[in-house]
Order: sequence, then C-alpha cells, then structure tokens
Amino acid sequence: MDHTYEIIQTDHELPLHIFFHNVRYVPNHWHDSMELLFVLKGKAIIAVQGKPFVLNEEDIILINSNDIHTIQSDEENLLLALQIPDSFLREQGVDTEQTAFECNSCWHAQGDQQKFIEVRTLLSTIMWNYNKAGYGYEIKVRSLLLELIYLLLRKFRSTQETREYPINRRTMARLLHLNEYIQEHYNRPLTLNELAERENFSVSYLSSFFQKSMGVTFRTYITRIRLEHAVKAMLTTQEPIIKIALDSGFPNLKAFHKAFKAVYQMTPTEYRGHRGQHSPETELPVPSSDNYLAFDRENAYISLFKYLPTEASAGTIAAADQGSICRSIQIRASGSGRTLKHTWRNLCTIGKAKEALFAPVQQHLRMVQQSIGFQYIRFHGIFDDEMMVARLGPDGKPLFSFGYVDQVVDFFRSIGLRPFFELGFMPGDFADQSKFFFHKKSYMSMPNEMAHWTEMLEAFIQHLLTRYGSAEVSSWRFEFWNEPDGGLFWPDSFEQYLKLYEASFKAVKRVYPQAQIGGPCMQGDTVVDRSHWMEKYLAYCTEHACLPDFITIHMYPIEYAVTESEHDQVPQISDFRYAGEDYIPKMLGRVKRKLLELGWTGTELHVTEWNATPHHRELTNDTCFKAAYIAKNIVETLDEMSSLGYWTVTDLLEELPLPQETFHGGLGMITNNGLKKAAFYAYELLAKLGSKLLDRGDGYCLTMSKDGTYQLLLFHYAHFDQMYLKNDISGIQPHNRYAVFNHNDQLELTIQLEGLEPGAYRIHRHTINRESGSSYDEWLRMGAPAGLMQSDIDYLNQCSLPKQHRRTEIAGDVLTLKGLLAPHEVQLLEIKREWLNKI
Repeated sequence: MDHTYEIIQTDHELPLHIFFHNVRYVPNHWHDSMELLFVLKGKAIIAVQGKPFVLNEEDIILINSNDIHTIQSDEENLLLALQIPDSFLREQGVDTEQTAFECNSCWHAQGDQQKFIEVRTLLSTIMWNYNKAGYGYEIKVRSLLLELIYLLLRKFRSTQETREYPINRRTMARLLHLNEYIQEHYNRPLTLNELAERENFSVSYLSSFFQKSMGVTFRTYITRIRLEHAVKAMLTTQEPIIKIALDSGFPNLKAFHKAFKAVYQMTPTEYRGHRGQHSPETELPVPSSDNYLAFDRENAYISLFKYLPTEASAGTIAAADQGSICRSIQIRASGSGRTLKHTWRNLCTIGKAKEALFAPVQQHLRMVQQSIGFQYIRFHGIFDDEMMVARLGPDGKPLFSFGYVDQVVDFFRSIGLRPFFELGFMPGDFADQSKFFFHKKSYMSMPNEMAHWTEMLEAFIQHLLTRYGSAEVSSWRFEFWNEPDGGLFWPDSFEQYLKLYEASFKAVKRVYPQAQIGGPCMQGDTVVDRSHWMEKYLAYCTEHACLPDFITIHMYPIEYAVTESEHDQVPQISDFRYAGEDYIPKMLGRVKRKLLELGWTGTELHVTEWNATPHHRELTNDTCFKAAYIAKNIVETLDEMSSLGYWTVTDLLEELPLPQETFHGGLGMITNNGLKKAAFYAYELLAKLGSKLLDRGDGYCLTMSKDGTYQLLLFHYAHFDQMYLKNDISGIQPHNRYAVFNHNDQLELTIQLEGLEPGAYRIHRHTINRESGSSYDEWLRMGAPAGLMQSDIDYLNQCSLPKQHRRTEIAGDVLTLKGLLAPHEVQLLEIKREWLNKI
C-alpha cells in the first residue's frame, strides 16, 4: 500500500481542526475526518481516490472521510483547511457509512458558483471567529459548523448508492475497526499480540499490515493516541501529571516523559508551566509535520477578508455584532488599605545617552516630568563612540574625556531625574569592531585588553565623584550590560560575560565601594525557564565576591523559538510569538520565586525595560490598546518591584533609521515630533492615583490620597487574537489597527462604593478611548496626512486630550457609579466630598 493513516488532532474545545498552510507535497494518506480545502492563493493539485484535480485560487474541494488523497504544488500557495471528524457527524445524525459529498468547484463554470460562495463565506466566518476567540466563541463556531454541515447535506450530498475505494473494502473495514478498538482501549495495556488474536491475524502479518496502512508502527501510533489524550487532560484539568500519564495508558511516568519530550521538545511539567503564562486561546507547541509548511503570515487574512460577510470584509467587526459584558462590583471605600510607594514611577527610559542632548528628546522628557514625574532615567551607550569618552592615543594608551557625559547628567538633574547608567557596550578602540548592533553602532564584545576597560571605568567613577560628590553619586544606579542572554547584545560565551562583569564590578568598587551596581539584565524568561544562567551567575558572584547590589531584568511578552548550544553559548532565534495577556504579572511573580529558590536575599528587583513588544514598528504601539495595556499591568504589579521602566519615553531612537511616518509603531509614549500618544495619557492618569490602595480587581483599582479624595481607575483590556499572537501581521494596516484583537465587546459597569460618609460628592471623570485621548485616532479623523506641520502637531495635541466630565452626586453610605467602556478604554474617576455651605 502507498498510503498512510493520518491522526487528526482536533481543538480541545471544538470538534474540528482548522488552519492555514502552504503545501509543497503531501503523500497519499487518509483519515476518518471529512476535509474541506479552500485555495486562497496560488494553485494546488489534489488527487482523490486516484483522480487528479487542479484547483486554482478561490476553488474549494471536499474530501470525504477515508478517501485516499494527496496534495502537491510547485508554486506559492495558501490553503485554508477544515477537518471534521466522522464521530461528530454521526452525533448530528449523519450516516457516515452511506453519506458522501460532491463539492468540487473546479467542475463548475464561473456562473454556477453560488452554492460554493455560501461554503466560502461559512469557512471564512468560522476561521474569523475561531481566530478572535472572544467570549462564547465556541458556541458561535459550533453553530456555524452545524450550518455548514446542513448546507453540505442540502446542496452537496452525493446521489451515489455506494462509495468507491481504490483499496479492498474489507481492508478498509479492518483498518477502521482496528482504529476504533485502539481509540476505545488506549488507556490500558494494549499489545500487538492482543490485536492479532482479536483479528485472527498472525503478529508478524498485523505488524506489517499496520505499518503499511497507518504509516507508522503500532507502538508509535498508540503512543500518539495516548499523548493526545494526556495533553488534553493537562490543559483542561488540574490532575497530577503522574495520574494523567497512567490514566492515558502509559505504564509509568518515565515512559510518559520520554514519549512526551520526543514529540513536544519539553517535559510535561515545562509544558504545563507554559500554559500557566498563556491565555486560554494561546496555542502551545504541537507535533510538527514535514508535509504541511507554515502559512504565509503576511497574506493569510488579506486573502480571507474578501470572503467574509460584508460587515467584516474591511477587517473590522461590525458594530451590530458588538457584544456587551455586564459587571457589578462592590468596593469597600473605608478601611486602612495599604500604603503605596508607586515604584512604577521610579524609572523612565530613553534609547542612547547621546540622544539626551537632542532638543526633541529633551522636550519629551520635560513633558513626562511635568505630567508624571519619574525619579530615575535609564539609557544605553554611555561609552559609545559618539559620546567620545574613550579612545587610544598614538602610543596605544587610553585617553578619556567626559564632556558629553557631564552635559547628559546635568540635563537630567535639571529636570529632576537621577541617572540609572547602563554600563554596556564597548568603545570602538577597545572592541572587536566586527561585533556591533543598532543602526548607530554599539560594539558588544570582550575588550581587546581588559586593563583598558577597567581603567576607563575607574576614571569614569572618579570623574563623577569629583564633579557631583559622593552623596549624590551614592543615590545613582549602575547596571552592567544589556541582555547578555539574548544573543543580540552579547555574541560571546556566558563565561566571558561573567569574567567581564567581575572585572567591571571590582573596578567600580575599587574607586567607590558605596556605588550601587546591579545586573545581570537578563530576560525574565531566562531567569525562570533557563535557570542555570541565573544560578551560575549568582554562584559565580558569590565565589568571586562580586554579588550585585540589586537584580535587573527585562520583561517583554515575546516567546522566541530558540536552539540551545551545548556550552551556554547564546541561543539562535528563529521565530517569535506573543504570549498571553497576563504575562507581565505572572512572569514577575515567577522571577521573584525563582530568586528566592536560588538564595537571593537582596531587597531590590528592578525591571529596567518592559513593554508589550520590543519591536520598533509594532503598529498597535500608537493605538488606544497601549493605554489599557499599561493601566492593566501597572495596577496588577503595584509595588511588586523596585522600578518598572517602560521602554521608552520617546519614539526618537536611533537604534534603527528614523522613519518618515509619524505613527510608525514606535515604542515610545510620544512620537518623534512630539505628539502624545494614548500611552502617555495612561501614565498621566496613573500618576493621579493616591497613596493608599483600598481595593483592586479585574479592570479596576481604588486608591485614596491624604486629603480624602478617592481615585477609581477603570480599564477595559482586549488582548491580541490568535493569529496576531502568532505574529501574523496581515490583519493590521496603517489606517486600520484595531482588527487584531480578540473581542470588540463593550463593558457595562455598575460600581457601588460602600462605607462612605453621607453627603455630596464631586466626580471628575477622565476618559481615554478612540474618541478622546488618542492622537492616532484623531490623526485618522484628520484625514491621516502624511506630512505634519507644527500647526498640525499643535492641533492634534489639543484635540486628543482625554475627555473630562464633572458632576455632583448625593450619596448615603453607598455611592453607585455607572460606566460604559469600549475596548482599550481607560477612565479615572476622582471622587471628592464637597462641603456645602448652609444657607
């Protein structure tokens, strides 16, 4: 036989498997699921039961269950595949033994396509809703699936009395019977001997028959079945892994671990741990197949849009389809509460040190200091060549100059900021200049001569002490290097990094023992998932008397596909995807627990970079999404760290060439030309929170200031949909950036503040949404002009202020507040008792 059986792994919540893929060659195979293939781009040749069909763009073909088929193409293509198990069809009353369908659009002329248009529309709508994964989407998808089955039964049911098979009907029956028996008894010891005896075969014949028919050995096949059931149990129950392993038919935990790791490239515990970081809709690694290639991320949705119903064809969800989420919250406004330090205000960031001397960057920093008021500022590149700190003289000896350093520090101090130096990147004359990063080069190698590097550090610290005094410098922070674990900023070995860190630490401490030096500036994922890095770092520091005064990490909700080396070399990054919506608070908690496990007893943990993305051209950065993202993550991590440095204040970064577009998806709160984004206004509202935390929960936070004023912060967060989580950018366009989120539902809030003193309360409401507080959306309403004059910038900044509304409410001991929030909306209600004059 030249065909194999394919195991169809359906969604854990739905009776289907739907996906995009590119096809080169899929050999003859069969499965007990009906399959619909929709060619969105290019051409594919599909042979069913030995008959070839050439499918062009927009063509659809249905492959009946158990039909042997192959797919191939020699050109670029994109297919949407939907597989529906026979078992589900039988549950709906479909006699899968006697029912077949004839649905092949390439047989029909252009004018005879109406019924196929209905299939295309249903397939596209199923995929759209499956991808959005909004609240209750499973019900919607299931209803659409039933509608599709009804359409197939009504308009595509074959009139043939019997189905033809290219293999012996008796053989097919045996295969189905064997598969059914294995599916029913996978969870107990099941041997080839037992099956052979049951089917009246010899063991050798059954082994050969199974291999030829299924394409794998009996042992491999039953292991796959058991793994499928085990994974479903791991994702849907809290049962111990050992119980899941035994319940799934594995003889012991060791056998389960071995089989699981061979397929998923991680242990079951690691797999479940990843699930803890992900939202329910986020997929985890699945077994790969060489037959199906990754789909073309840039074209998947573009090809799909035109087949969606009219209201969604532009890539948006129709207002008519907008749902509502109703919530009632009771909050106790009295009580002692918890004192807040608001450590998120301790740190802001810019790109490189030299950029602090640019007039626009200085203007942007003055803006944030006036509206928010940070304590420290972190930046790269204090020793970059453009700072002219160090060079080698004609005699090969190092020469130092700190003129630009003084200008940078003096400016920071003039606006109330203290420097948080990143002691990273190497002067060009000291470095291997073949190792650099950024458009404006930063060198990132071991020094050619360690003595030159340490001499520079000593001169640097001595200069700061002489100019600013020990009392001032003792309050500053020095962080060593930038992400030595990521590969981008440290191409050498981890052991070399440790040696450079030790030499740098001791050079600084020799001059000024009170200097506060921290590190290792690793990604949070490295600390918890590749913990040997942090374990070795702390062990090395303990052994060599260079323990950091504080720990620094970065947190970006990005998961990279990496290949580890055998000797702690940097990983090779091959791809990335976004993590779940709770990544930041969960990762912070995991990092703190891991540091405790490793014996770290320090008091300071600084997050010196965080954002929704590290990418400078992420179009959602300019939208209202960032307002809710910032509000959510700061509220959920209040005072859980010593600082939380949002990367960055401004889009004006010279890490990449400067773009022409104002709204190019930059990382900052403020655009290159000074437009305040929704992210800026989110920080401005957060800065109004009081010093006492009374309550917080999903989407809200209540604080109180010393004068008795209450601050109620509300936010309605929507996360990326499944396709965008996978880094599919085809659903987002420069002028349409809101179609990549998982829901469009409004939030209707009823809030009761209990325990108030009876009286009149003035309520001052600030609102950030797409109608106010978003310069990007105001720019769209302006006509999205390509070139902005200063008058345009002034106009947009004036028009995009958060909306404000004031009113007075009379309350007893309960004040009832109503709120209607659109997706990504943030509101702050300042509630203050009024003392009315008696007449």
